[in-house]
Amino acid sequence: MKKFLQKTWVYVIVVLLYVALGEYFLIRIQEVTPIEKVAEIQSTSKRELYYGRQVLGNSLSTYKYAIFERVQPKKVLVLGQSVTLQFRDFLFEPYEDEFYNTGLMARNIGDLNHVADLFESGEIQKPEFIFLGLDLSFVLKHTVLDKTRWIQDMPDDKALRAKSHLQGMQKLMLNARLRAKPEGEIGFGKAGMEGRGYRNDGTYRHKPEIEKYIQDSTYYDGELLQKLKERRLPFVEPFEYDDVKAERVLITLERFKNMGTELLIYVPAYSDFFFNEAIKDSMFAGFWQDFMQFQQVLVDKNYEVIIFTTPSGIGLTDNYMVDAEHPSEVMSAIQLRNYVRDRKESGGLLEQLTFRTVDSLLNNNHTIPISFLKDSISQSLKD
Repeated sequence: MKKFLQKTWVYVIVVLLYVALGEYFLIRIQEVTPIEKVAEIQSTSKRELYYGRQVLGNSLSTYKYAIFERVQPKKVLVLGQSVTLQFRDFLFEPYEDEFYNTGLMARNIGDLNHVADLFESGEIQKPEFIFLGLDLSFVLKHTVLDKTRWIQDMPDDKALRAKSHLQGMQKLMLNARLRAKPEGEIGFGKAGMEGRGYRNDGTYRHKPEIEKYIQDSTYYDGELLQKLKERRLPFVEPFEYDDVKAERVLITLERFKNMGTELLIYVPAYSDFFFNEAIKDSMFAGFWQDFMQFQQVLVDKNYEVIIFTTPSGIGLTDNYMVDAEHPSEVMSAIQLRNYVRDRKESGGLLEQLTFRTVDSLLNNNHTIPISFLKDSISQSLKD
C-alpha cells in the first residue's frame, strides 16, 4: 500500500490541482451560481441583470419555472417558444411590474395544460392576461418537442451536478477565451456577465447580433432556409399538419378562457427572405395552407389573434428580424401596439396599455431596427 501511494501521489495531486483550477474558473465566470439564487436576485433586482451560462448549460425550463414560481405575475404572463422572447415588460405598460415572460418554459401542449393545472389548483396565482405564442410546433405532427414532459423531464440545475462541473472544466481547459473574466459583471454565467442572456423579466438580449448590426447595418437570415432545403429540424419529413393536436390546442385555449383569463394569441413572423423562398417548397406550402386555416379557425372562434405576417406586411424590412424566425423587440413592439390600436374589441387589460415608453423609444435616434438599446451595457453599468 505504501509503495502504491508513493507511486500515485503525484497523479492525485495533479488531478486535485486540475479540479481546483477548473472550479476557480467556473466560480470566476459565475457559472456555478445556482438557479434558485439567480431567481432570487433577478426577481428582486432593480438593476438589469442577465442569466447566460456558456459552459455548464442553462437548464432553461428549470430556470424559467423557478422565477415564474417566485414572481407569479398578477397581470401579464407570456407563454410560448423562443419566438415570444422579445416581448418585453415595458410593452405592457403600465403593468410592467406585474409581468413575466416564461418563453421556453412550456414547450408543447402538454406543458400548457400543466400550466393550466397550476392555475386551477391554486398552486400558482392565475394572471389576469396571457400572451401566448403559437408557432407551427403546436400543430406539427412530428416534432421532438412533443417528447418532453414537464415534471419528469425538468432538467436538473447543472450548477449542482458534479458531472457537469467536470465536463465544464474540460471545456475551460481547451478554450482560453472561456476562462477570461469579462470586464463588466452584469449577470450570471460567462454570457450573462457580458450582457447576453435572459433579463430580469425573462426576455432575451441578443448582444452579439445587436453589436454586429451596429457595425454593418446588415440583416443575417440564419440557416433556416438551408434547414428546409436539407429537410433538417424542424422541417423533417413527413412535415404534416396534425388535426388531433390542433383540436387539443383548442381544448386547452378553452380551459384558459373558462378561467376568466384574458388571452392574446401570437402567430409568429418569418422574414420575407425566408418565407418568399419557403412557400415555393411544396412540402412547406402544403403544411402552411393548413396552418393558416387553423389561424382562421382561431379568429372565427373569436380569439384575439395577432396574425402571421412578414416584416413587409406591416411596412418594415427584414432588418427588423433577429433572424429568419425571430422578430426583434422593435418589431414585436410594433406588432403589439398596432394590434391593440386597431382591435375592434373593447375593454380588458389590452385597452389599458399606454405604449408611452414604446412610442418614446421608437422616436429615439438611438433605436435601431433590431433593438431599442434600452439596456445597453454602458447604461447598465452606470445605473
